[in-house]
Amino acid sequence: MKFPQDFIDRVREATNIVPLISQYVQLKRAGGNYQGLCPFHNEKSPSFSVSEDKQVYYCFGCKASGNAFTFVQNYQGLTFPETIEYLAKRAALPMPVNTDVPDPARDLRIAMFKVNSLAAQFYHQELKNLPAQHEVRKYLKNRGLSEELVDTYKLGYAPDAWSDLAQFFEGKRVPQSPAEQLGLIKRRPKGDGHYDLFRHRLMFPIFSPTGQCIGFGGRVFSSEQQPKYLNSPDAPVFHKGKVFYGLDSSAKFIRTEDEAIVVEGYMDWLALAKVEIGNIVATLGTALTHDHAKLIKRYTNKVLLLFDGDEAGKSAARRSLPILLSEGLMARGLFLPDELDPDEFIEERGAPALKQLIQSAPDLFDLISTETWSAAKGSPTAKVQLLDEFGSILAQVADPRLKRLYGENLANLLGVDIKLIAQSIKQAAGVNPPPQPNVSAPMPSVPPLPSVFDLSRAPRAEVELLNVILMKEVYLVEALKSDVGENFKHSGCAAVFARISEVYRQMPNKFDTLSALLADKVTPVETITRYLAEPYTNLNDEAAGKLLQDCIKRVKSDFLRAKSKELASSLRGAADRNPSDQLEQIMNIHKSRRSLNRDS
Repeated sequence: MKFPQDFIDRVREATNIVPLISQYVQLKRAGGNYQGLCPFHNEKSPSFSVSEDKQVYYCFGCKASGNAFTFVQNYQGLTFPETIEYLAKRAALPMPVNTDVPDPARDLRIAMFKVNSLAAQFYHQELKNLPAQHEVRKYLKNRGLSEELVDTYKLGYAPDAWSDLAQFFEGKRVPQSPAEQLGLIKRRPKGDGHYDLFRHRLMFPIFSPTGQCIGFGGRVFSSEQQPKYLNSPDAPVFHKGKVFYGLDSSAKFIRTEDEAIVVEGYMDWLALAKVEIGNIVATLGTALTHDHAKLIKRYTNKVLLLFDGDEAGKSAARRSLPILLSEGLMARGLFLPDELDPDEFIEERGAPALKQLIQSAPDLFDLISTETWSAAKGSPTAKVQLLDEFGSILAQVADPRLKRLYGENLANLLGVDIKLIAQSIKQAAGVNPPPQPNVSAPMPSVPPLPSVFDLSRAPRAEVELLNVILMKEVYLVEALKSDVGENFKHSGCAAVFARISEVYRQMPNKFDTLSALLADKVTPVETITRYLAEPYTNLNDEAAGKLLQDCIKRVKSDFLRAKSKELASSLRGAADRNPSDQLEQIMNIHKSRRSLNRDS
């Protein structure tokens, strides 16, 4: 959904960055700003600074920076429209509705979110009302799931009855069509009314990264009902192959740990959550898809598959390997011993043992290739079959360095010449061409906002000048008086300075908002938020004033020097023309440079 600019501005004005970030980071007052441990990388000493006046943040450790929009987008892995929607909801701002243009699809999605939210409340309350001796309560106790976990993750119970949810919906005047499409109720084939589709099941609500309930999974407690786990059907708000269970809770931990651990189901996810392993997501009983891999890349380019050590788990990991590598993810893998699932392993050997295995888990490619080779008979025929299988996988690896290293490992494992590996890759590439994007560098966690100002490779003096004028209004006023805006060599810096000047002249009382207004329009963002960190924060007014004047002089001097070279070059190439105009310009430039030097 595309939002009008005035609505985006209202969301920006309604959002205070300090309470927003305080939801995830413990901030403490430090001078005029707030400081805390950076949520974007692991650290022991706080290097993350947040300015309430400027409504921006900056980490002088990992250089993460931006405004409220970029924080939510990068921390929660949301798109820009999702970010606006999330912050609008947080600020209790009604979403803009164009009543002149009907949008049935949007209206249906809104209705489905409301229906799912009511269903989640119903199921959760039903579970809370169960007596301690009920089999579902006993099951939760045996699996070590406390009341706190039940409440935190809104676990629920679908009653062993035909129409309790349907009757609840009737009492709430819930529209029937969205509830039917969501797979919650179904019209009776004979007579009036509806019946429930989830019955006598432990319910796991599935939330979007923005916290909206989009679907459910249910574990059966009756041998007469199948399947054991039942998910909501695909709907406009829910697609099993595109979502993870638990991502709404684990996104912040994935970002901090810089790795996502993928497990196979709801109970595996809860088993890890209860021992404080937070960077986890679970598939919904489906194979890992390319959409899953793309979703992981919003948060990190590292992933660990933690699957059961049985044949089903190994087969699932093997199918996932080419998907993860083709999407540019660095994949590790772990098969739990003795065919244990995570909960059984923790029960038998303890959480520290599991954490140690996770820490030392090998690359998924090496794990799968070693497992496959161990199961083979070692004959030349078996080697050729493995060369074909893994040559096809390697052909999809875009990073040439990683492809070569995996190829060398495979050659050593099979005891063959590396040329055979290269030949297998070449043969497979003809059938399955490798992906085109270059992923030799870490992929960005989230697709960046469309940037208007590119400050990459900008001169140091120009970047320093932009930071100084954003510190205090008096410095900006001084820079505007100096006419330095005409002397930027870097087009991006010139455009940013012009934008700052334009906004300030129109709204001089909005100086403190300039940084936040620019933060989602600049790349890299940290080029205009460095002033939140040292050495800028150590400058008193006198030192900052001197730095400002020095920056102005360097920017002007660099511009004049470049202009002089340009004219001199033009003069050399124009021997047949009257050079008097160029000579006069060069002389004027030299006078200006001497004047600058005298003032230094």
